[in-house]
Amino acid sequence: MLAGFIVLMIACLFQGSFGLGMKNYRPFSWEAFWIIFSVIGILLIPILWTGIEVPGFLRYILATPTWVLAIAAACGFLWGISAIWYGKGIDSIGLSLTVGINTGVGCSLGSLIPLFILGNIPAARSLTWLLAGMAVMIVGVAIITRAGILKDQQSKLEITRVKNEKFVSGLLMALASGFGTAAMNIGYTYASRASALAVADGINPVSASLIAYVIVFASGGFISNIGYALWMLNKNHTFSDFSRPGSSFAWFKALLTGCIWFGALGLYAKSTALLGDLGPVIGWIAFLSGALIISNAWALKTGEWRGYERPKKVMLLGNVVLVLSVAIVGYANGLA
Repeated sequence: MLAGFIVLMIACLFQGSFGLGMKNYRPFSWEAFWIIFSVIGILLIPILWTGIEVPGFLRYILATPTWVLAIAAACGFLWGISAIWYGKGIDSIGLSLTVGINTGVGCSLGSLIPLFILGNIPAARSLTWLLAGMAVMIVGVAIITRAGILKDQQSKLEITRVKNEKFVSGLLMALASGFGTAAMNIGYTYASRASALAVADGINPVSASLIAYVIVFASGGFISNIGYALWMLNKNHTFSDFSRPGSSFAWFKALLTGCIWFGALGLYAKSTALLGDLGPVIGWIAFLSGALIISNAWALKTGEWRGYERPKKVMLLGNVVLVLSVAIVGYANGLA
């Protein structure tokens, strides 16, 4: 159990940090950055990592019922659309606010639904504390969202501030991205049937957990992301971005972002295996809330809240509430 939480904390660090790569990737356009990110993070890294740990993993996927694969791929496609909104949300309203709203929706839906899919409802006392932890989590996210709104209101009152014309659309994209985040966890829950086949064949459960992500991402997830990015590249005539002067650092940033992004999810998958049957439920909450706290720390360091003293205090309060929610969920885990 302890090893599972350690791996989970590392996953949180990666998940809370990869968004930095989406804040400034000039001279690339958004679509040029997203194509590299998609090919590396969503397609190649998951396949290569899984292939190293589970040689011949494809046979377990082929042995999985077609309807299971179809549901997992559909969830991956929905997640792919949400990932686009997530990236554009960071572009529009910043890292901390986008991650906060995404976390609230994704944590709630992505944690409760797998409980029923797995058919592993914990005892009443444990479930009560788990739901209480989720409620506190939502309150924390609401406080952080409020901080972002206060920040936007202050910027509109100060003449020297650059007005954010994309604030409302950014909020909506961040909100919509949370539904896709939940879809990813649901798809992973279904795709875990392929991982179970590998475990039954003697594969280490911690390594077998990666197979589920290949199913979700390399199918529907990759199709929606790469399809939209290619369409934007053609629409905006930005194919030349890949060879623009000074683009070498943008290439590096896109590659690194893709690696860190799937590194977070790959480690999260391993942590769910180490945490046991309720890993997809309890681990999911801790993963999202921990990543949110780290992303806000990065937002402070990079100056997102510089000059916004009152909104910053509200944001910090929200993080304290999130820490409390993780503690409650940990207690619920101890009762399970």
